[in-house]
Amino acid sequence: MKILNSGITFLLIFMMNFILSAQGEQTRDTTLNFDDLNPDEFTYTPDFELKASYGWFPVPVDNYFNIALEYMSGDISDLASEINPGSFVKTKFPYSGNNPLSDDEREIKQSYKNIEVDDEEYPETDFLSIGFHALFNTKFPLILRLHTVLSFSEGMLFSLDETKSYLTYLGSKSQFKEASIIYHDEIMFNAGINFLIPFYGAFANIEVPVETYYYLSFGLTWSTSLSSRTTQYSQIANAKDNIRYYNGQDTVHLLTEKTLKNLNYSRYFANIGLGFEFDIARIGFGMEFYVSSPLNSVIKDALWKQWIYGMKLNINFLGFF
Repeated sequence: MKILNSGITFLLIFMMNFILSAQGEQTRDTTLNFDDLNPDEFTYTPDFELKASYGWFPVPVDNYFNIALEYMSGDISDLASEINPGSFVKTKFPYSGNNPLSDDEREIKQSYKNIEVDDEEYPETDFLSIGFHALFNTKFPLILRLHTVLSFSEGMLFSLDETKSYLTYLGSKSQFKEASIIYHDEIMFNAGINFLIPFYGAFANIEVPVETYYYLSFGLTWSTSLSSRTTQYSQIANAKDNIRYYNGQDTVHLLTEKTLKNLNYSRYFANIGLGFEFDIARIGFGMEFYVSSPLNSVIKDALWKQWIYGMKLNINFLGFF
């Protein structure tokens, strides 16, 4: 047994000496010359081309086209001064865009009762539109926007007569205010072109286009009337509890949803706006405070212009397809 253990020990010592001897005979690999390697010669080439422009007045870095759903909510400011056109029923005093009545004076009363009509609110000015626009980039800090929208507008004019009087139960005369009101409800088709100047932001292309920028916009819009309904009515503004018209109401209609014969069916607007746009892979959103200045009148025989202003929102969706 001792002889066997001595043999195994001798064999292990022999193998260790052989391994150490083989390692000592290994030489340096001469295929690599580390002294001649230059780290500047090693360059990394990404799989995509990076293009970017950012800061003040950034320039779009590539050709770009996108389509967006556009919605605008706002109001109308009617600009008219002392007009009394032929298509209105004649009143003693002319019309203007200034509203001289308080909310209480514009309340509509039930027939022969001093109770307000709950299901009939007096009209107010309003504006909203919905449609589409397309964006086209250029190689300058300038973006082209084409839009087509359907708009719904409600405008108003007022005439106030404070010279009328009525006989009280005591036999004395008392003055009251009578207002004549024009309510103009219209649906229009609009098409236009706007130029956007990005004044701060960034454009980049990192495998997909990325855009985020603030901009100024200006342009022109052409509108044509699809439906135009005008209502003209007179209303007792005060003393509603004491006097009424022949129908027992404080309101009497002179025109009811009539298309004005001197209507200007085609109208033109100059637009200006301040907005923000964010878009990645052609999916994004934008918002813009928008003002449209009328270039011609609502009617042909008097100067009645409608200013439009409000907030425009859009959702870019071309990347979904």
